[in-house]
Amino acid sequence: MRCFTYRNCGFAWEVSRSLITADVSNGQSSVQPEELLALISKELEALVRAADLDRISSKFKAITALFPYAVWQERNGQHEMLDLFLRTVRTSKKQKHRFMWKHIIPLIPTLLNEENDVSLKRAAILVSPHSRWWKASTDGHLIQLFAAAVSAIPYTDEVGTSVVDTLLKIASDDSARSFIPVGMWSWLNRRPSLPPVCWGRRLASHRDVLQIVRAIRDVETVKSFLLLVWSEWDELHFEGLEEMCTSIREDLSGIEMRFHWEDLLQHLDRVLEQLDLGLEYLRQHDPDIDESDIQRRKGQYGTLREALLEMLTREPPGLTVIFLLADFG
Repeated sequence: MRCFTYRNCGFAWEVSRSLITADVSNGQSSVQPEELLALISKELEALVRAADLDRISSKFKAITALFPYAVWQERNGQHEMLDLFLRTVRTSKKQKHRFMWKHIIPLIPTLLNEENDVSLKRAAILVSPHSRWWKASTDGHLIQLFAAAVSAIPYTDEVGTSVVDTLLKIASDDSARSFIPVGMWSWLNRRPSLPPVCWGRRLASHRDVLQIVRAIRDVETVKSFLLLVWSEWDELHFEGLEEMCTSIREDLSGIEMRFHWEDLLQHLDRVLEQLDLGLEYLRQHDPDIDESDIQRRKGQYGTLREALLEMLTREPPGLTVIFLLADFG
């Protein structure tokens, strides 16, 4: 695949020199490409370990240029460069939008469409949560490619996290959610762990997203959606909160749902316990949070817990007592 060879992937000497200090004279370096890559990797690893956001910010152009070469290495079974690229993006957190995604997005359809190369599909999937690549298509073609690619690669926690995060972002896009194949929603049932700062989860708390999940008419998928979206790190959209209470009352009604209630209550208790840890704990991943944010989140998740407990009071008294004893025992 010629577009991912070293000299055709855009990994230029000029860009590479901006990341490290090398012996450069008249546009040439005294080191070989392999040596330069080793030096770049070492420098970038140090920046990530130190979480040096200022220096990472000054190197966005160079870091972005690493991606095509990282993909080329993926094809050869070497995952280190792509892993380093992704860790740099995650370290940058709110600065991720400054990466030059316009140079990466055109590569994603090519990677997703590689029928016989699972490693390239994997690379596209792992980078998918970090850019709105599906915007490059107005007919849902790229989303269909994505759905086909995720079904063709082996499952890992990292892949699951990337797929679900991307799925939730696409679902939050008014112009894109209708193109999501129904079968893709089953990925929610794997319930991968999502990072504390997760825009997919934050955006997906909107009413419109839950409505499309409810339309599938699968209780397990609805429950998985709620378990993934409820988090101490995020507030819920106001209309989304109302829809969640409606879903609890309508989708999870009936004595046969008691095990689902237990899972949801336990999760809400954990979220509320984390919120009780206070600002210092929450600011380690969300520096902008303040006390009013915490109180709003406590109120939201408390409302959801009340909705679940309300369902219990509708059941036979004996069952309610047994369930509450199990819950608080």
